Amino acid sequence: MKDKFIKKLETVDFQHRECLMKKFRDLNLAVSDYTFANVYLFRQISNYQFLQADCGLFISGKNKKGKQYVMPLNDLRSCDMDIFNELLDKHGFFFPIPEEWLSFFPQDKYEATADDGETDYIYLTENMAMMKGGKYSRHRNHLNQFLSMHEAQAQAISKNNLPDAANILNQWQKDSQFTREKTDFAQCAEALDKFIELALWGTIYYIENQPAGFIIGEPLNTDTFVLHFAKASIKYHGIYQFMFSDTAKKLMDEYKYLNLEEDMGNTNLRKTKTSYFPETLIKKYHVIRKV
Repeated sequence: MKDKFIKKLETVDFQHRECLMKKFRDLNLAVSDYTFANVYLFRQISNYQFLQADCGLFISGKNKKGKQYVMPLNDLRSCDMDIFNELLDKHGFFFPIPEEWLSFFPQDKYEATADDGETDYIYLTENMAMMKGGKYSRHRNHLNQFLSMHEAQAQAISKNNLPDAANILNQWQKDSQFTREKTDFAQCAEALDKFIELALWGTIYYIENQPAGFIIGEPLNTDTFVLHFAKASIKYHGIYQFMFSDTAKKLMDEYKYLNLEEDMGNTNLRKTKTSYFPETLIKKYHVIRKV
């Protein structure tokens, strides 16, 4: 059989920004992995490289367990089974595959599984903004405590206040009591360093003229905004509730949903994200060949 696979291209880097942003816009998915910022910021950890096959472009990567996978960048209906099989034989499994793509893989030949730790949390922006009703009473109490004690000033993140955001990140890292290798410090620091070039959106908050917290995100698709990073000083009780609510209020006229990404299997993070009552959970599937 003639090889359908053509070649491995260069490692994914900033020079591919326009190409990847167009690919992701065309796919119009609600899965948080499909943004240039996420691919770029995690390029070294995941060892992202381009693959070129007859039916289009893919990215190969490695997950936290060191296993190889392939991330499609085009409509899989243009690929035949020979291409699927060769990519899987050489590069492990397809990931992250949204549920709407599972029909491209015949069930008698392929198996799809999902890890709860990789599932995206999706919220109604209006609910996050208003936090109305009994189910939000705990978060609303924290928010009201914050508002009763502090008057926060919000500024759009720009080159003028990026050093203040970096100071918040450094303090957050110290407060975490983990090493930098155990947190997303490096990725968040690079997001700040290349904030403008990555076309990110964000807000920094000050309390009594002192930098206290920030949120960074970007549009994911036509009706969903993804929040990549939320960092704040622990000395301001309720500041996270305030930042989420304020961010949602800023975005609710344009975006119906907020994607707060995955919990990575972290129990505390899962409890926190669940406590905001997601509207839905988006599973990201691994697809392998059946033996």
